[in-house]
Amino acid sequence: MTKFRRSVSLAIPDGVSDLLRLEDFIVKRKPFSFVRFSDGEIEILRNHNLSIMKNFTEYRGRFFKNNFPTFDQKSFHPNSQQFIRRDLLATALFKNEFYFKGVPARHNGMLADREFMLRLHGGADSNITFSDLFMNSNFLMARERFFPSVFSNFEKIAVIGNWRSELKGPLAEALLIKIPDNFFSNYSEVLMDTYFQLKTLPEFSLVLASASSLSNILGYRLHVSRPDLTFIDVGTSLNDLLGLSVVSRRYHQLRNAHGFKEKIKMMNFRFSKGYKLRW
Repeated sequence: MTKFRRSVSLAIPDGVSDLLRLEDFIVKRKPFSFVRFSDGEIEILRNHNLSIMKNFTEYRGRFFKNNFPTFDQKSFHPNSQQFIRRDLLATALFKNEFYFKGVPARHNGMLADREFMLRLHGGADSNITFSDLFMNSNFLMARERFFPSVFSNFEKIAVIGNWRSELKGPLAEALLIKIPDNFFSNYSEVLMDTYFQLKTLPEFSLVLASASSLSNILGYRLHVSRPDLTFIDVGTSLNDLLGLSVVSRRYHQLRNAHGFKEKIKMMNFRFSKGYKLRW
């Protein structure tokens, strides 16, 4: 197992220290919730059009080509989908001792979005951390240390994921709650159906969420109604255990680079601007 050290400075968010702090909650069986706000959630909060569809992305008024898998598709239109934005705003404003929010930061090149999220939160404090807490330079630590600790400390695990998911490895016996493609188009029904299934989980269960903006909203609602549950928005960090694509994000290859060319790419990634979590 790779060795990791806790940073001695806690003056600002630190990826390693923050991950170890959540691990400490897991070991001591203290329930908490972690939700993450990426660029998509922030676009919705800013009330901008957002579309991630087959082969193209509409983002901040511009169109780009993409090669994202079908399960990543979603569309937000301000004129017709304010319910999602309302619920996402409630999530961004909510504060509690054991409710943690991940936001973009300097390494994402998103300082304006970081400051936007801090204003909604009411300033920086110990409940604010990185949206990439399980990714990039933290990915190996998350997969080799944090998640094994998580899996071993819960008897009941529920996973919220795309309907194509096929749970594997340590998640093979978990409850899978399936989410349709582009759930934005049927938001209210999907939200209530999913929330009802989660609300009836046994005490002190674990919920792992990989469901885009729905993860944020469910994390908030469950923290209020079921504070005994531990809720972790895992993003795409456990895609392989969900039977989903492990090449849709660059950091995935940190554990899957086998050939010489792939290893060179990963070496270049480690020296790239966006690899190291920086506040």
